Amino acid sequence: MFVKGPAMLILALWLTIAPGAAYRSLDTLAFELAQGGYLLARAGVWLQAHLTHQVVTEGAALAWLDSVTTFIEGFLLLNGSPWAEWVVTIAVALLLPLEVLSLLHRPGVTKLLLLIANAAIVVYLVRRRLAGAHLPQAEAHP
Repeated sequence: MFVKGPAMLILALWLTIAPGAAYRSLDTLAFELAQGGYLLARAGVWLQAHLTHQVVTEGAALAWLDSVTTFIEGFLLLNGSPWAEWVVTIAVALLLPLEVLSLLHRPGVTKLLLLIANAAIVVYLVRRRLAGAHLPQAEAHP
């Protein structure tokens, strides 16, 4: 969390402050990937087909949101806040509808497996948190 948060913050700043430069850099990256081997070429062609200025703008918004939520999660976990696990659980759960929409838009086994894995993680975290809420408090001994 303390590596991802700063990395996403740097990405958000770059996409916000210099969207034109970010677009050109990503376009160059897509071109270079397209010149690579089979897998890299496929990734490069896909990136070239989907890269737009709107994608850069939306990417900046997502990077800001992700960096802020990552810092909040990290801060709460570091301080031992009882809300920390709920914040992480809610953050993962909020992504599930987007994964469902992506799966409906373009079905694929990998997307389905990721959706199942993330849904299982959310169920596990909720059950763990609810089970922890029902545990009796330890008595203090002087």
